[in-house]
Amino acid sequence: MTRAEDKARQARVAVRVLAQLAAKNAVKDHIRAQGFKLHNYSAKDITLQAEAWLAARPEMIAEARAKAARLGYC
Repeated sequence: MTRAEDKARQARVAVRVLAQLAAKNAVKDHIRAQGFKLHNYSAKDITLQAEAWLAARPEMIAEARAKAARLGYC
């Protein structure tokens, strides 16, 4: 793998991780806003909700890409 390919792979991973983290945090905030406790939800349930949240909000990918660029990954 060339250095350029490695950097591109790191950028893709960084964008995906940042987007997933933002989606999970959004789901957790949503759960709390509804008055529920996080300990009533499994990690798997939160992850599944976050994946759906992210699929419904493609702008979060653009935000993650911009954040990755600010962090030097892109």
